[in-house]
Amino acid sequence: MKVLVARIPTEGSRLTGTQSRDILQLEEHRYIERGEDISYDFFVQRVSNELIVRGEFSVTLSIQCSRCAEFFSTSLRVSDFLRAYSAPDGTDEVVIDEDLREEFVLQLPSFPLCEQSCAGKCVRCGVNLNEASCRCKQEEGPNPWSALDALDI
Repeated sequence: MKVLVARIPTEGSRLTGTQSRDILQLEEHRYIERGEDISYDFFVQRVSNELIVRGEFSVTLSIQCSRCAEFFSTSLRVSDFLRAYSAPDGTDEVVIDEDLREEFVLQLPSFPLCEQSCAGKCVRCGVNLNEASCRCKQEEGPNPWSALDALDI
Protein backbone atom coordinates (compact mmCIF):
# COMPACT_ATOMS: atom_id res chain seq x y z
CA MET A 1 0.00 0.00 0.00
CA LYS A 2 1.44 3.32 -1.02
CA VAL A 3 0.75 6.59 0.74
CA LEU A 4 1.25 9.54 -1.58
CA VAL A 5 3.03 12.05 0.64
CA ALA A 6 2.69 14.99 -1.73
CA ARG A 7 -1.14 14.82 -1.58
CA ILE A 8 -1.38 15.06 2.21
CA PRO A 9 -2.45 18.51 3.47
CA THR A 10 -0.66 20.00 6.48
CA GLU A 11 -3.62 19.21 8.78
CA GLY A 12 -3.51 15.54 7.74
CA SER A 13 -5.84 13.32 5.79
CA ARG A 14 -8.06 10.30 6.37
CA LEU A 15 -7.52 7.26 4.13
CA THR A 16 -10.23 4.59 4.01
CA GLY A 17 -10.81 1.75 1.63
CA THR A 18 -9.69 -1.77 0.79
CA GLN A 19 -6.34 -3.18 -0.22
CA SER A 20 -5.54 -6.50 -1.88
CA ARG A 21 -4.82 -9.32 0.57
CA ASP A 22 -1.76 -10.19 -1.55
CA ILE A 23 0.39 -7.83 0.53
CA LEU A 24 -0.10 -10.18 3.52
CA GLN A 25 1.58 -13.04 1.63
CA LEU A 26 -0.90 -15.59 2.98
CA GLU A 27 0.53 -18.35 0.80
CA GLU A 28 3.43 -18.60 3.28
CA HIS A 29 1.06 -19.82 6.00
CA ARG A 30 -0.19 -23.35 5.32
CA TYR A 31 -2.85 -23.10 8.03
CA ILE A 32 -4.54 -20.12 6.34
CA GLU A 33 -6.65 -21.19 3.40
CA ARG A 34 -7.91 -17.93 1.98
CA GLY A 35 -8.62 -14.38 2.95
CA GLU A 36 -10.57 -11.38 1.82
CA ASP A 37 -9.19 -7.97 1.00
CA ILE A 38 -7.99 -5.73 3.83
CA SER A 39 -10.32 -2.95 5.02
CA TYR A 40 -8.50 0.05 6.45
CA ASP A 41 -9.18 3.39 8.05
CA PHE A 42 -6.01 5.46 8.59
CA PHE A 43 -5.24 9.03 9.49
CA VAL A 44 -1.98 10.21 7.93
CA GLN A 45 -0.16 13.39 8.77
CA ARG A 46 3.20 14.84 7.91
CA VAL A 47 5.13 16.10 10.93
CA SER A 48 8.57 17.61 10.25
CA ASN A 49 10.40 14.99 8.17
CA GLU A 50 8.14 12.12 9.15
CA LEU A 51 4.89 10.64 7.97
CA ILE A 52 2.69 9.48 10.85
CA VAL A 53 0.18 6.73 10.00
CA ARG A 54 -2.34 5.68 12.63
CA GLY A 55 -5.63 3.88 12.54
CA GLU A 56 -7.03 0.41 12.10
CA PHE A 57 -7.38 -2.37 9.58
CA SER A 58 -9.13 -5.72 9.47
CA VAL A 59 -9.21 -8.83 7.33
CA THR A 60 -11.52 -11.85 7.23
CA LEU A 61 -9.85 -15.17 6.56
CA SER A 62 -10.23 -18.91 6.82
CA ILE A 63 -7.85 -20.44 9.34
CA GLN A 64 -7.25 -24.02 10.49
CA CYS A 65 -8.40 -25.11 13.94
CA SER A 66 -5.56 -26.42 16.10
CA ARG A 67 -7.68 -29.23 17.56
CA CYS A 68 -9.85 -30.63 14.77
CA ALA A 69 -7.85 -29.34 11.75
CA GLU A 70 -11.02 -28.01 10.08
CA PHE A 71 -10.95 -24.55 8.51
CA PHE A 72 -13.21 -21.85 9.96
CA SER A 73 -13.86 -18.22 9.13
CA THR A 74 -12.64 -15.51 11.48
CA SER A 75 -11.83 -11.82 11.40
CA LEU A 76 -8.59 -10.24 12.58
CA ARG A 77 -8.66 -6.58 13.54
CA VAL A 78 -5.77 -4.29 14.38
CA SER A 79 -7.18 -1.20 16.07
CA ASP A 80 -3.94 0.40 17.27
CA PHE A 81 -1.78 0.65 14.17
CA LEU A 82 0.72 3.48 14.60
CA ARG A 83 3.92 3.99 12.61
CA ALA A 84 6.27 6.84 11.80
CA TYR A 85 8.07 6.78 8.44
CA SER A 86 10.94 8.90 7.31
CA ALA A 87 9.64 11.34 4.70
CA PRO A 88 12.12 14.14 4.04
CA ASP A 89 11.19 16.90 1.58
CA GLY A 90 10.93 15.52 -1.93
CA THR A 91 9.54 12.13 -0.84
CA ASP A 92 6.74 11.19 -3.22
CA GLU A 93 5.40 8.06 -1.59
CA VAL A 94 5.84 5.76 1.39
CA VAL A 95 5.11 2.03 1.17
CA ILE A 96 3.62 0.55 4.36
CA ASP A 97 3.03 -3.05 3.16
CA GLU A 98 5.71 -4.63 5.36
CA ASP A 99 4.39 -3.02 8.53
CA LEU A 100 0.81 -4.07 7.74
CA ARG A 101 2.01 -7.64 7.20
CA GLU A 102 3.99 -7.59 10.45
CA GLU A 103 0.97 -6.39 12.46
CA PHE A 104 -1.18 -9.03 10.79
CA VAL A 105 1.24 -11.83 11.71
CA LEU A 106 1.42 -10.59 15.30
CA GLN A 107 -2.39 -10.72 15.53
CA LEU A 108 -2.64 -14.33 14.30
CA PRO A 109 -3.70 -16.57 17.17
CA SER A 110 -0.99 -19.02 18.18
CA PHE A 111 -3.57 -21.73 18.92
CA PRO A 112 -6.66 -20.96 16.79
CA LEU A 113 -9.87 -22.75 17.75
CA CYS A 114 -13.03 -23.04 15.68
CA GLU A 115 -14.88 -22.79 19.01
CA GLN A 116 -13.85 -23.02 22.65
CA SER A 117 -15.62 -26.34 23.10
CA CYS A 118 -13.91 -28.00 20.12
CA ALA A 119 -13.30 -31.66 21.01
CA GLY A 120 -10.58 -32.18 18.40
CA LYS A 121 -9.73 -35.50 16.76
CA CYS A 122 -9.30 -38.95 18.23
CA VAL A 123 -5.57 -39.62 18.53
CA ARG A 124 -6.06 -43.27 17.54
CA CYS A 125 -8.54 -43.31 14.65
CA GLY A 126 -8.56 -39.63 13.61
CA VAL A 127 -12.34 -39.13 13.67
CA ASN A 128 -13.48 -35.54 14.25
CA LEU A 129 -15.02 -35.75 17.74
CA ASN A 130 -17.21 -32.70 17.03
CA GLU A 131 -19.07 -34.66 14.36
CA ALA A 132 -19.09 -38.25 15.68
CA SER A 133 -17.93 -40.32 18.60
CA CYS A 134 -15.07 -42.71 18.04
CA ARG A 135 -15.28 -46.45 18.57
CA CYS A 136 -11.77 -46.93 19.84
CA LYS A 137 -11.42 -49.14 22.90
CA GLN A 138 -9.99 -47.42 25.91
CA GLU A 139 -7.00 -49.36 27.10
CA GLU A 140 -7.31 -50.44 30.70
CA GLY A 141 -3.98 -50.96 32.30
CA PRO A 142 -1.44 -49.42 34.55
CA ASN A 143 -1.01 -45.73 34.06
CA PRO A 144 2.70 -44.85 34.01
CA TRP A 145 1.86 -41.55 35.69
CA SER A 146 -0.02 -43.09 38.61
CA ALA A 147 3.24 -43.39 40.58
CA LEU A 148 3.22 -39.60 40.87
CA ASP A 149 -0.10 -39.75 42.72
CA ALA A 150 1.58 -41.66 45.53
CA LEU A 151 4.23 -39.00 46.13
CA ASP A 152 3.86 -37.14 49.41
CA ILE A 153 5.26 -33.66 48.89
